Amino acid sequence: MDWWWQELLRLLLSAAVVLGVLRFVGKTTIEHWLSGRLEKLRQELRIAEAQRSRLLARQATIVAGVFARLERLHEALRRLSAPVLHGGPGGAVPLKDAAVERFDEFVIYYYERAIWLDPATCDQLNALVELLKKLLTQMDYNLDASGQVKDRKQWIETYERLQQDVPLARGAR
Repeated sequence: MDWWWQELLRLLLSAAVVLGVLRFVGKTTIEHWLSGRLEKLRQELRIAEAQRSRLLARQATIVAGVFARLERLHEALRRLSAPVLHGGPGGAVPLKDAAVERFDEFVIYYYERAIWLDPATCDQLNALVELLKKLLTQMDYNLDASGQVKDRKQWIETYERLQQDVPLARGAR
């Protein structure tokens, strides 16, 4: 009987040792797998952060370019809207041509890069493009063949909209 207890004890101890070794190997394997997975996730996070950083830098460059062209367009429209500057040869026609050129530059630059901007910025810029186009068209149609203002009252209304509505649409209250 004594032999039976010893054999049982030996089997239990061997099983305990085997289970201990299995536990250690399992724990080490899981830790190794988790550390590898964690490192992979860290690498993916670094890549995502780098991509986001590049996207934000690209967006900042595009916004700066849009803003610069918008400033040039707004200045060209302000110059066109000032009848005192219409005294040169051709009246307001050279000023109108310059404003149209600035409008085209702005629109081409913006539309080619709009995909990089967030939807709220695009909505604001789209509304501004429509407003500027409408004001430029009103000024163009209100010039006679010699480049002089046809309807002074309408010109003043367009001028006031240029001075009031454009800064509001630009968000420069």
